[in-house]
Amino acid sequence: MAIGYILGLLAQTRLGFASETSITAGCSQACSQLMEEFGSAVHLGSNDPSFAIWDMKQQEVLPACRVEPTTASQVSRVVEITVNNWCRFAIKGGGHMTNLDASNSVGGITIDLHLMDHIEISEDRTKANLGPGHVLRDAYLALEKHNLTMVGGRTADVGLPGFTIGGGLSDLGPQYGLAVDNVWEYQLVLPNATIVNVSETAHPDLYFALRGGGNNFGIITNFRSRLVPQGQKWGGARTYHTNFTDQLVDQSYQLATNLAADTYMSFWTRNSYDVANGRFSMSVSQAYYEPIVEPPVFTELNKIPYETSNLRVDWMSNHSLDSVSPHGLRRVYASFTFRPSRVLHKQLINIYSEEIEGVKTTPGLSSSLVVQALHKNAIDAMKVRGGNSLGVESDGPLMIALLTLGWSKSEDDAAMYAYADRIINRGKAEADLMDLLHPWLYINYANHNQDPFSGYGENNKNRLQEIQRSIDPRGIFTSQGLVRGSFKLN
Repeated sequence: MAIGYILGLLAQTRLGFASETSITAGCSQACSQLMEEFGSAVHLGSNDPSFAIWDMKQQEVLPACRVEPTTASQVSRVVEITVNNWCRFAIKGGGHMTNLDASNSVGGITIDLHLMDHIEISEDRTKANLGPGHVLRDAYLALEKHNLTMVGGRTADVGLPGFTIGGGLSDLGPQYGLAVDNVWEYQLVLPNATIVNVSETAHPDLYFALRGGGNNFGIITNFRSRLVPQGQKWGGARTYHTNFTDQLVDQSYQLATNLAADTYMSFWTRNSYDVANGRFSMSVSQAYYEPIVEPPVFTELNKIPYETSNLRVDWMSNHSLDSVSPHGLRRVYASFTFRPSRVLHKQLINIYSEEIEGVKTTPGLSSSLVVQALHKNAIDAMKVRGGNSLGVESDGPLMIALLTLGWSKSEDDAAMYAYADRIINRGKAEADLMDLLHPWLYINYANHNQDPFSGYGENNKNRLQEIQRSIDPRGIFTSQGLVRGSFKLN
């Protein structure tokens, strides 16, 4: 009965993404073998009601089957069976990607790592083995029992593996760099199903590649990551009337440049459109890694009159809930990078406000423009232990513009993708005119039609491609292979 179902047709086509029209015989056979070997850990795509994923575009995709391994050896065996049957597959950590086929396979096999949620803290409390099944809040909660934390992100339900291999922007970045610069060792299942440990001294080329090269090299089954002492911290956000935009943009610039010497500090701005009342607002989020109420670095910012506030001293696990956005919407991210500028920041807000006029009646619309700093200290940390693969070369801070979109209905997909393209293209054009555009693109914020690896620099991109070919000669993790989701090098 299982194989009879698996041979059934799929009809999954989404906005220019090539998708399978049927489940192949190879995938049918792979699922059959997986069911024989892993039993109840395998779920057919037609009968998997408990499976939920953040982006509705990915939620509605029907894989041939989903498998839930619990060990690296099981992941290796799943890869072996899947590749031997030449069946496409996708890897789900937290499932927070917005690109089709990234976390849930279109007609293939979804390898769901959520049960691999181990945490083992070293005796000296400076490192931990972290499983790829963690979402960030779960890891924070486990570590906070020991007054420790990791270099992680701000959103509770983002998965550890995708966040980290894409770089991992963190509020701890000014002190320690990105998440990817704080992983000492990876356990990796290669495309040929071999399990290897990768570090600065063991497979150093692969270590370089895993520090920003995305999901092109295999499946990470353990992160040996840095831990740092941490109790409660200051954080939260205040929202403001748009009458104060100029003052808020000025404070954003000051925090990114003249006040950035205080490395306990991080911040980001958000411009949003509230569909319910038809008005725009601006918010500024603050983070300070000490339990200090209204830290001095935010004094001038906190003089600006505000409308609402949830600023408080609290655990990071609770702060991370502030940034959660609900399941059930179709999602898109799009982004670009620029050098700090008050004029450009204000122009981006104007572009966002103008362009939303054409889509503001879209059912389920959720839209924000976020601007955050990549501090110079975080850029400097990218050079440690042989350097990461991101290729960021800058003598000062950078600003990252992120457009976040959500909507309800598939018939609006084309209009919403076009809206995202217009904002990003107009913003990049303005930045280019001002000679402020930077080529680097944060892969975790990139849209499906953007090319983050070109922003890594020609040398880094070529090196990543060479490493990928050397460990994956069959092209399993390439755009024409079996793992096609997310951003591909070859």
